[in-house]
Amino acid sequence: MSDYKIPDHEMMVVAFDNETEADEVLNTLKGMESMDIVDLKSAAVIVSSASGEVKIKETSDFDTKQGAIGGAVAGGVLGLDDEFLKSVGDNLGSGSSAIVALVDFEQVDQAMEELDKFEGGRILRHSLSDEVYAKLSEAVED
Repeated sequence: MSDYKIPDHEMMVVAFDNETEADEVLNTLKGMESMDIVDLKSAAVIVSSASGEVKIKETSDFDTKQGAIGGAVAGGVLGLDDEFLKSVGDNLGSGSSAIVALVDFEQVDQAMEELDKFEGGRILRHSLSDEVYAKLSEAVED
């Protein structure tokens, strides 16, 4: 997988050992966005079913600023092409899921309190600051 970084936003890829938790994280991020705790730019949930079939559900709730950034970067959601999302899916074990999110953590501590309920996650890739990475790791990798 190649490294991708879009300026001023943080990208995270977190995997879970079940098919539903990544979608639950997405719903939590959306809820935090409505409370101005995070600014969720875009996300994809990738699920590898028990039979090994990979499904990708993309969201692209771009604001006007993000639309300009997204338009300037070749590829699909998050400025990453579909091959990146497929490679994340191919690296998931059967019966697991992952969330790929482009997000600004506006209130890091509050966000991590919310994400702390999602234990057992593995951070596969990120462009987070060292401080945010440490807090996310503590929240989801317990």
